Amino acid sequence: MRELYATIDLGSNSFHMLTAAVEHDEVKILDSISDKVMLAEGLTKENGIAPQAMQRGLDCIERFSQRIVEIPPQNIRIVGTNTLRAAKNANQYVEQLESILDKVEIDIVSGIEEARLIYLGVNHSWSSLNQLTSNLVIDIGGGSTEFIIGKNFKLKQAESLRMGCVAFRRFFPDNMISEDNFKQAYRAAKYEVAQIASQFKPSKYEYVVGSAGTLKAIEQILIANQLTDEGITLKGLNTLKRKLLEYTRMEDMQIEGLKPNRLCTIVPGIAITLAIFKTLDIKQLHISRGGLREGILYDLLGRHKKEDVRERSINAIKKRYRIAEEHARILKRVTNKLVSNYTSKLRFTGDDHLKFLRWAVQCARIGLAINHSQYQTHSAYLIKHSELSGFSIKERVILSAIILNHRRKINLEIFDTIQLTPDEKTEIIQIVFVVRLVMLIAQNGKTNQCEDLRLFFKKSQFYIETSKHWLADHPLLAHAFQLEKKYWKKAGIELNIDHRPI
Repeated sequence: MRELYATIDLGSNSFHMLTAAVEHDEVKILDSISDKVMLAEGLTKENGIAPQAMQRGLDCIERFSQRIVEIPPQNIRIVGTNTLRAAKNANQYVEQLESILDKVEIDIVSGIEEARLIYLGVNHSWSSLNQLTSNLVIDIGGGSTEFIIGKNFKLKQAESLRMGCVAFRRFFPDNMISEDNFKQAYRAAKYEVAQIASQFKPSKYEYVVGSAGTLKAIEQILIANQLTDEGITLKGLNTLKRKLLEYTRMEDMQIEGLKPNRLCTIVPGIAITLAIFKTLDIKQLHISRGGLREGILYDLLGRHKKEDVRERSINAIKKRYRIAEEHARILKRVTNKLVSNYTSKLRFTGDDHLKFLRWAVQCARIGLAINHSQYQTHSAYLIKHSELSGFSIKERVILSAIILNHRRKINLEIFDTIQLTPDEKTEIIQIVFVVRLVMLIAQNGKTNQCEDLRLFFKKSQFYIETSKHWLADHPLLAHAFQLEKKYWKKAGIELNIDHRPI
């Protein structure tokens, strides 16, 4: 069976789309297209994306959407990076983009998550990469630059710096090129890289690989001018710099191998690359043909194959904050009993919603590592602000909000601050309800107390249905359920407990 997939990278410089087909577990790239949007160029002093930049992006997504109309929404993933992380009006802009895409949400990822996806794409795209050694991967984007050290598909260290070939155009006002402008850009980049230099010493890696994009464009120019056979060298960079500084305006540059769409970003890109080479003492950098968009694709395929990196992140944070394995197993068994027996009665039957339920249950108590008093607030904070591989920023916020509401006072207004459709909000509130029940039932370490419980949801009413003598046989839980009725009533939802036989 042949399945179609698509990924879109909403970069600060260009929007990139990749389409692929998977048949007999073989991935075949069908098409890879880019559209220069220069989103970072439109950032105002107030950190808002300017209208003209927004419109370029909307026009691009309109074109892209026509190419993916036949692909199932669950097989499409769209990722926003630095500019959408930084812009104050990013949420409003994402809503406009999603209205064009129809049923496909945009994930804005952190800089470290972006780095992980880039590393994944490089590993899958460059057959020459030695998986037995530690390798440094560098990606210069429009608004940020990522540095990753990894070995054999495993990321060991990552940093994201807010410097990019579009953002650094500010050092070249009106596209004017001069020795002084170049020095300013170079020094600014060197200052940024110096802050992470001690973490990325040459002794920590054997090979340096550049992800497709700015570094690939530089390599093409070097090859076209016979300054290298393959990759990027410091000597070639210095020679290219001298050639570029012969011009006074970016639009006037005529250099073999320089594509028209790179005219206004290649000079800042060279300044950043030189700063990286000098500060990290790099002699040669190889180029991978793949990067972020390929990484998004393979990460998406992993989720479909039940190899979700988010599961590993949840397990890691549980270990970090010493969640007792026995209690974790009890919580898991209680959750599975409630869900497996009664999923048909629940609204949230989607795979991701069930994952959020299980993740919230498993991480609800990590805040105990800080303080027992109001530990749910500590748990929520840790989830929201920890770097969890595989999770978008929005996913961390949703999981954090669920965990914040897993005990005592219920604050449903927090979900109004997250970009959710009415249906999504309803489903997540129902997840909160089930999480609260799981935590109550598991408190005394028994897993057999939910055999005779069924859950129903109708609009703004929740129902717990029990067997005839269940409440009498479980007085502590009966008391806890009465408290739950009061909590939910204050939140505007009626909780009904029916005693009739099942």
